[in-house]
Amino acid sequence: MQGEVNTVDETRKSRFLPLRSSILGSPWFLGTAALIIASDLLSKAWAWSFVPEHGSFLKVVPTEPVRQVYPVVDGFFYIARAENPGTVWGLFQEFTAGLTILRVGMVVFLLVFAAMLSRTHKLALVGLAFVLGGALGNLYDNLFASEGVRIAGAVRDFLDFYLPLPWLDQPYHYPTFNIADASILVGALFLFLGLGEKKKEGEEKG
Repeated sequence: MQGEVNTVDETRKSRFLPLRSSILGSPWFLGTAALIIASDLLSKAWAWSFVPEHGSFLKVVPTEPVRQVYPVVDGFFYIARAENPGTVWGLFQEFTAGLTILRVGMVVFLLVFAAMLSRTHKLALVGLAFVLGGALGNLYDNLFASEGVRIAGAVRDFLDFYLPLPWLDQPYHYPTFNIADASILVGALFLFLGLGEKKKEGEEKG
């Protein structure tokens, strides 16, 4: 009997929730994801038109070539134009097409996952919205060529930081990123905390 009850419970958990109850149907979820996408695409378009007009050709650290950048906080924060055909930290740059397919799969997974979670899980809702918005922002760059981009399928990055680390002789150049990248990182943290919160609640009920 106990086994039958567990089977029923597992079946219920595996079903999609009604839109009125799931994260996928939440206006906050959809609105937040849309806001992330808009912020990412608009900021990329702005940066890529701003730098050629207002940027200066500088060598921020001796070991790097001269680049056209706009100094916001000289020696620390710059607006730049960088193309990333790979993933975070510039990895897998030879597999742009495969990464694009992977990002499409990630978007589908996130939508399915959102349809299976209750919108009462606030942290998970925020986390999923941030990750989805970031994934779609970068996926847009993969699928649609933008003016000034030379590498097909590359993602546009523009936030450029040099971090003064005490154990290095010169500032560490953190890989150039964009709003979508930051949103995915923040969203993953919220999602991790949200799912942990859900698991804790389940254990307490048990």
